[in-house]
Amino acid sequence: MLHLKKQVVILTLMVPTFVVPGCISEPDLSNYPAVSFNNEIKLILASNCNQPGCHGSSEPESISLQTYEEVVANVKPGNGRKSKLYRVITGREEEFMPPSPLTQLTEEQIRSIFVWIEQGAPNN
Repeated sequence: MLHLKKQVVILTLMVPTFVVPGCISEPDLSNYPAVSFNNEIKLILASNCNQPGCHGSSEPESISLQTYEEVVANVKPGNGRKSKLYRVITGREEEFMPPSPLTQLTEEQIRSIFVWIEQGAPNN
């Protein structure tokens, strides 16, 4: 009986090693259509972020998000969760964009940005 209890304890300790990695797995985006920078991401940023005084100005203290190069400087292609752009639009950073009282991005817009970054942030 003692041997059986020992096996149960060992199995109980082993189960999390098999279950936990599955909980933090990367999303499967293989069936997700390609997200276009020029047709989707650029439009989201233009309508929500690129106003004068925000990220559409050339003020030295402002981060501009008007060109592909400026946007991609704020992402880690292939890793949305570690990309500054994704982190600020989802509130995972100290700053949250767009700031209140401006309208927050929709779930669909955030998903498009995330997927674009995960797909390698192509200039397409």
